[in-house]
Amino acid sequence: MRRLIRAVGLIVAGAAAVAACASAGAPPGGPPRKLPPEITSISVDSGQTNVKLKSVEFKFDEVVSDRPAGAATGLDQIFLISPRNGAAVVSWHRTRVDVRPKNGFKDNTAYRITMLPGLVDLRGNQRKDTRTVLFSTGPTFPPYSIHGQVFDWAAEKPAIAAYVEAVSVADTNVVYVTAADTLGLFDAGPLPAGAYIVHALIDKNDNRALDRGEKWDTTSVTITTVSQAVELDAIERDSTPPLIDNIGVIDSTTLRLVFDKALDPLTALLPGLVRIIRPDSSALRVTSIAWGADYDRALTDSVRRADSTRRADATRAGAAGAAGAAGAAPVAA
Repeated sequence: MRRLIRAVGLIVAGAAAVAACASAGAPPGGPPRKLPPEITSISVDSGQTNVKLKSVEFKFDEVVSDRPAGAATGLDQIFLISPRNGAAVVSWHRTRVDVRPKNGFKDNTAYRITMLPGLVDLRGNQRKDTRTVLFSTGPTFPPYSIHGQVFDWAAEKPAIAAYVEAVSVADTNVVYVTAADTLGLFDAGPLPAGAYIVHALIDKNDNRALDRGEKWDTTSVTITTVSQAVELDAIERDSTPPLIDNIGVIDSTTLRLVFDKALDPLTALLPGLVRIIRPDSSALRVTSIAWGADYDRALTDSVRRADSTRRADATRAGAAGAAGAAGAAPVAA
């Protein structure tokens, strides 16, 4: 029994020693690095044509982690290849990351590869910027793009990092993908003329698919001779209608209705949508309806103008009083 215990102890100790040697932890000595990994080179130049390659190599100035920050579980989730040709295949090689489509790069096709924020080094220093490289396996680039902005409608702000797809109507297997920046702005392309369905998704779990509770929007775009700009308002949509969650009294003539979910931003706000009944069952006439955010902005602007007018009147009154006390009449310039 004693001999068996000693043997087990040796196996465990040996395994620990091997794990320590194989660890990719931070090297000892010197001050800890606080800067994120820097890209030292990319194997293809942006704007290059007639490119023949199996993968695009991103090289860094230090060892990077094979696990990105945030909700993403693998490096394939922080790289976008547009147009999409199967899932992105991402290979980790310590200071190098190789990126390619699952089915390879097609001939005579313009590609945009985007590295999203989230890459970290072994100390946890995270890259927070986006890097894009654009190249063509043929002699030219398509001349058009679909660009615009994605908004988080319920939060009333731009949708940072929203995932955007432009699907060709002629061939639904051709999908151009991109992500919105910190202002919600995006650019899908380059792409040829044609009809497209554009989808925007606030992708909470970074799986590039619409899940329950996620906000999205879609629109149709047709490109003939110029690139097209669109605005997408991402909201949560389901089969149940919104219900009134609360009614607040603003003043004697104005009510604020709060719903349990975001309303469709394209809803035409007509007085006939709301009915107010008195205790005697007679109806009050509704004269107007406005979005709460628009009403609040208008009210704030009105208060500012009133304050400005009062300050101006007070200043003029003070000047007139001082002039009268000095025995001189005010003069308008």
